[in-house]
Amino acid sequence: MMENERPTPEEFLQRIHQEQTTVGRLKIFIGYAAGVGKTYAMLDAAHLAKKLGKDVVIGYIEPHPRPETLALLDGLEQIPTKIIHYKGKHFQELDIDAVLQRKPEIVLIDELAHSNVPHMRHTKRFGDVEELLAKGIHVYTTVNIQHIESLHDMVEEITGVQVRERVPDYLIDQAALIKIVDIEPDELIQRFKEGKIYHKQQAEKALASFFRKQNLVALREIALRRTADTINFKQLNESESIRQTKQIEEHILVGISSSPTNAKVIRTAARLAQALHGKFTALYVQKVPESSFNEANDERLQQHIKLTEQLGGHVVIVQEYDVAAALANYAQLSGVTKLVLGRTAFKKKWWLPHAKISDRLNEFAPNLTIHIVPDQENERLYFPTGIRNRLTIEWLDLLKMAIVFILGSLLALFFFTIGVSESNIITIYILNVLILAIWSSGWLMNIISSVVAVLLFNFLFTEPRFSLEAYHQDYPITFLIMFFSGIITSSLTKKIKEQATVAVRKSYRMEVLLETNRKLQHAKSIEEIITEGMTQIVKLVERPVQFFEIEQKIIINSSFFPTTSLSNMENTKVASLFKDTNELGVIHWVINNKHFAGISTDIFPDANGYYLPVISSGSVKGIAGIALSKQTPLPAFERDILHAIMNDFSFALDKWYLQSLNEQVAREAELEQMRANLLRAISHDLRTPLTTISGNADILLTNKAQIPDIEKTRLYEDIYKNSKWLVQMVENLLAVSMLEDGQFALEMQLELVEDIIQEALLHVTPRDNTHNISYHVEPELVMALMDARLMIQVIINIIDNALTYTPAGSNIIFNATDRDDYVDISISDNGPGIDDSLKEKLFEPFITGKVQRSDSRRGLGLGLALCQTILKLHDSKLEVTNNYPTGTIFRFTLKKGVVPINEYTDFSRRR
Repeated sequence: MMENERPTPEEFLQRIHQEQTTVGRLKIFIGYAAGVGKTYAMLDAAHLAKKLGKDVVIGYIEPHPRPETLALLDGLEQIPTKIIHYKGKHFQELDIDAVLQRKPEIVLIDELAHSNVPHMRHTKRFGDVEELLAKGIHVYTTVNIQHIESLHDMVEEITGVQVRERVPDYLIDQAALIKIVDIEPDELIQRFKEGKIYHKQQAEKALASFFRKQNLVALREIALRRTADTINFKQLNESESIRQTKQIEEHILVGISSSPTNAKVIRTAARLAQALHGKFTALYVQKVPESSFNEANDERLQQHIKLTEQLGGHVVIVQEYDVAAALANYAQLSGVTKLVLGRTAFKKKWWLPHAKISDRLNEFAPNLTIHIVPDQENERLYFPTGIRNRLTIEWLDLLKMAIVFILGSLLALFFFTIGVSESNIITIYILNVLILAIWSSGWLMNIISSVVAVLLFNFLFTEPRFSLEAYHQDYPITFLIMFFSGIITSSLTKKIKEQATVAVRKSYRMEVLLETNRKLQHAKSIEEIITEGMTQIVKLVERPVQFFEIEQKIIINSSFFPTTSLSNMENTKVASLFKDTNELGVIHWVINNKHFAGISTDIFPDANGYYLPVISSGSVKGIAGIALSKQTPLPAFERDILHAIMNDFSFALDKWYLQSLNEQVAREAELEQMRANLLRAISHDLRTPLTTISGNADILLTNKAQIPDIEKTRLYEDIYKNSKWLVQMVENLLAVSMLEDGQFALEMQLELVEDIIQEALLHVTPRDNTHNISYHVEPELVMALMDARLMIQVIINIIDNALTYTPAGSNIIFNATDRDDYVDISISDNGPGIDDSLKEKLFEPFITGKVQRSDSRRGLGLGLALCQTILKLHDSKLEVTNNYPTGTIFRFTLKKGVVPINEYTDFSRRR
């Protein structure tokens, strides 16, 4: 059993690799109150690390009037703090840029929960710590237990003090090492009385409020329990044997709302999830249109969503009017084991005629465990903002009501004159109420329109008519039924209208997401990917977007994508904001840290945009900047859709880069194959003529006197022919290599076509020529624009090809004819011709008279491929056709040129 628990060598290597990664390690010194000795313990550990050869510096230490602590500062390098001027005061803060420039192995940073002065890079000091950790710098820091986010409500209930500076729980849970600094409460109180922590006057105040003994005992217990839970959780995750025998994971669900006290419910659910080592999900049920939220409610909702994420929870947003049904459905579908809700969610309010949510949840999900969080503060009677907004009246709605009821009353009077009964006339007024419910915006209009409908019917159609009196005893019942019928039908119509609006908005968002995925899948270039992706983001957020293309951490290009909801002038003004020096600084920070920043975040919150990195293959390939504002932040649901679009965008970029890499690899493989074929061909084709030349030369040297003159002449001609063939092959190889590498400089000039032909024939025609070679140029002095050296090479290769593949006695004819702006050049022969199956591959390298190069024939098959490459540089193309009745025709064109008459032209050529 012990052998199974022992890590394998692979696991040891993996742990060593993880320890050697560039991410820094966080060591936290936790205490249950100020004065327990956290800073002292941290400095003592720093001296020990320095003795072990570690590079240790002090980034920030809170000024303490404690001699023992101050004495430990000696011998440690201190990075100067940054002096910030704010509202006429001077503040000393951690200089994170100086620490990054110094780049020590370990840095000491006191007071992890500290809030930075506004306008600094991070709103909280733990943001500075996270950035240092991401850069591979180890951090020692201190924090008190009351500053942990999930414990905020518990600490407030015990001490009666609201702690405003808090750190998210994931920092504590992800710390590499946690050391609890503990002393007895009585000893801590004695230190207060002796003035070792605060001045005596300040210490007396503290002992009378926060630092009472019962508070310290409770805080100490919380600190010990929280640290023990964290250590236990780490052991469960690191132990393979425990993880395999672990039972089914608990799943905690909590409801999110904009209630001022919902944060306490969220923290309770987070503590429960941590204690049970389970998942933590927060569900927000959006049951009213977004426009009915006021700014305060929306801001609180965003804070609660952010709090959930800081506590390690996952936020889910659904749109439903029935909160109980939404919670129960999600719990059943997601395997939720426990549900946490605040007490206010279970209390029946006078404006909510529905049954208690607790009873309905028991009906929907009887097996679900429900935890009710007691909260006395929530018991206060308050009027929901959504209800207040629904009870507002707009003058336009009153005008609409007047129009509808005037037209409806005229129609009712017409039906009354032709004998229609009163019961049918009542339906006309109920119809008017329904029309107003659809046409108007406020819910109060439902009540007003129902009352007006009853009054008009009473005034116009009940006896006595044209008065508000009613003689018949059944009329009051009729009026009452008519009133409630109008309210119920109009309310249902209004609810359906709002549901339709919410459904359309949700459908639009999902359509944008699906359309983005479809368009990015069909994008063929990186420019098209950027355009499609950013256009879809503009459609989603309805704000302008600036995209910055990044290469090796440098902005190489930027594109602005305006929105139709703003005028051209407003779009131009927004575009200029992205060019601001401060904004560029934020962008470069995002590039270096691969983390989003800007407005609505804790990193550069004063920026003018929300910046998201596009990461591909581990590096930032682009930055998407969205022009948001503090007044109109991005709602949570749109933010989730935005992140999904950015994920699709990153995948599309990854796909494009992967395809580009595959194409490059394929080209390199093809080139490597070509080189292999070239080497193989050279090894064979050089061996044969060189062997012939060396053999003939050896015969001439050793048997010079015995060889007849005729035989000597044959040997000389054989040596000349083979050496000439070698020269031609080497010329082709050099030309192909220089043209493919782009090292050959073209010298385009006007040349006499006849001179070029004659020069080529001098080089290609053998002494023992058995072919009939002729040429015809019409007109005689026709000139063309060309590089003479390359064009001679083309003609030599084509004629040499004809000499090689046609039998002795064949006719090879060279024709050059003036055709308007071009000179048409053709080389024809009456040999056996070329198979049609070979013509398509004829101009590829290593193709000879057969489909593939044959070792039975001499030649690399580079000649025609070289000709095609040269002619492409001349904006031309080599074509091959059949010559009837037999043979082959090679044809190409060159641009014609004319030499001005007043210039002296020397047509003589010297080569």
